[in-house]
Amino acid sequence: MKNPWMSAWLSAANSMTGAARGQIMAEMSRSQSHMMQEWQRAWIDAWMGMWFPGHRH
Repeated sequence: MKNPWMSAWLSAANSMTGAARGQIMAEMSRSQSHMMQEWQRAWIDAWMGMWFPGHRH
């Protein structure tokens, strides 16, 4: 026989972890996007510095 209190507790815990997982994944996506933008900016600045030594971004 199933314990209804345990079932309710597990259901609530599962919904909370699902919401937290969604927030964590969204933050990871934002961080990855920001990291890629910074990497692209640094890469472009490095190449511009090599091709045009007096160039300042």
